[in-house]
Amino acid sequence: MRYGFKHPLDVDLADFVGGLVDVEQREQLEQHLSECLLCRIKLRRLRDAVGEEFAADGSVRSDSEADARVDAWPRFAFPTSRSATVAVDRPEPGQLWAAGDEERILLLVVRQTEDRVLVVPVTFDALSADDETIVVDAALSPFDVSLAVYPMLAVELPQSVLVGLFAEVVAAADVDRLLAGSLPGTSRGEPINGPTDPRLEFRQLLADRIAALEEVNPDPDTGADAPPPRPEHLAQRLAAELRDRRGEACKVHRLGSWEELILAYSKGWSPIARVDEFGTILVVFDTLSGLVNDADFNAAMSVLTRFNASALVVLVTRLSPSAEVFDAASLSYGIGVPSGETSPPSPMLSGLAPADAISKFLDQNSAWSETAWSTRGSASPSDVLATLSHSAASALEEVARQGRRARIASKIAGYESAEHLLHELNDVLRGALSGEAVAERLADLADRNES
Repeated sequence: MRYGFKHPLDVDLADFVGGLVDVEQREQLEQHLSECLLCRIKLRRLRDAVGEEFAADGSVRSDSEADARVDAWPRFAFPTSRSATVAVDRPEPGQLWAAGDEERILLLVVRQTEDRVLVVPVTFDALSADDETIVVDAALSPFDVSLAVYPMLAVELPQSVLVGLFAEVVAAADVDRLLAGSLPGTSRGEPINGPTDPRLEFRQLLADRIAALEEVNPDPDTGADAPPPRPEHLAQRLAAELRDRRGEACKVHRLGSWEELILAYSKGWSPIARVDEFGTILVVFDTLSGLVNDADFNAAMSVLTRFNASALVVLVTRLSPSAEVFDAASLSYGIGVPSGETSPPSPMLSGLAPADAISKFLDQNSAWSETAWSTRGSASPSDVLATLSHSAASALEEVARQGRRARIASKIAGYESAEHLLHELNDVLRGALSGEAVAERLADLADRNES
């Protein structure tokens, strides 16, 4: 069996560790391991789990045999940079640095501010790239081998964690284009093919390695003493939660800068993420106090226009758990009906967690959620009550589905209490069709449901 770009089974790697493979299979596995970081990670974990080296007959190998076994495993050379390593005083955007002490990781510098740097992880394992990862072609790479760059794992770290400059990947002016995948010589990896895709574990491994580099005050006494969340951490959590809720159709890309949006820069807003589900685009950003005046609304409209977005998701206080959603209409002044008075801009959704707000907006606006209606009318008579009853049942089913995702006990109870209302709602609908006033019956039904 030739592995090539297909990953070997875990049992094959386990047999490799235990010396249970024949010469031909061993050579094929070694060839694959020399090219695949994912399987090398699995191999290392299997070795750690075994602890001692075992012979094919089950006996424990001697130390000398174990040493010989390890020496016989494939070696993986570190590529050499075309550019000379030079001593520098401070990192600059576009440069590739090593970080960490014992187990180092490669980081591409995106931005440098005072004593901190915004960086993204880089690996030489382009085969592990997914569709949220940028692959830099060997021709553009300073190492003459392809690089995998992970913009969604961008994080701000102390400058002191950078221990050595390896090369300049791109000029500072081209960093944003590289991270967006629009620079010539860059592309994206293949999409994640399910929850068991090993690249998800690899991405988490990189995130854990980067998190270990952050300097955190030891043993905070209270939650208030803990370091505040950062935009890159929120983007990672948001991507994970939306992927879990809406599947791979919902793409979340980290926003590292405002590019040329001067108004957004002047407001001190922090870009967080760009969400795209079948062309329905939302831009998530952080503000100090939400959108409160005309200048805020004008700046927000420039963001909406620049990203050709369907809506904006605005964190109303510093990296708060609460968000407001604005589309183009809600960012503009309107005319109240029937008074005719001018109404100020106001959010179309508010008081929800960012992931909840995004999901609700996508449920209402994404092409993924739209019903495909027939273009030809039906000549058969319609059963209005049956249609309304079906709609009510679907709505209650959706409420119950949302309740199953809730984590707060009172919220779960509230959703579950609505599951058994279909019969009562059908009675109210039947009365409405016969001309009865239904407002009091609905209010009574709501009171009984709360009690």
